[in-house]
Amino acid sequence: MKISSSDRSKSMPVSVRLSRLLNKELAQVAVALDRPKSWLIEQAINDYVELQKWQIAAVEEGIKQADAGMGIPHEKVEAWVKSWGKPGETRMPRSRPKTKSESR
Repeated sequence: MKISSSDRSKSMPVSVRLSRLLNKELAQVAVALDRPKSWLIEQAINDYVELQKWQIAAVEEGIKQADAGMGIPHEKVEAWVKSWGKPGETRMPRSRPKTKSESR
């Protein structure tokens, strides 16, 4: 989700404490990019929030799949990993829904 220019005009001030070193490095990047430090901070926070939203959605999807019986048993993954780099290396196990008898 990118912030539109109309949303940017509705920005709110926020105070951020930075170490001296990080503040100095931020100032150097701001000069190099010819941008204010506040712009860099907003971009960094926006990127962080987008990454966290993506990660939370991926975890929630994984939980949903696990609850639906999709998944790979630990033993199969362990056997696959142990086979890496050895003759007869096995293929990556695939997820499949549990059968009714497996669900009991």
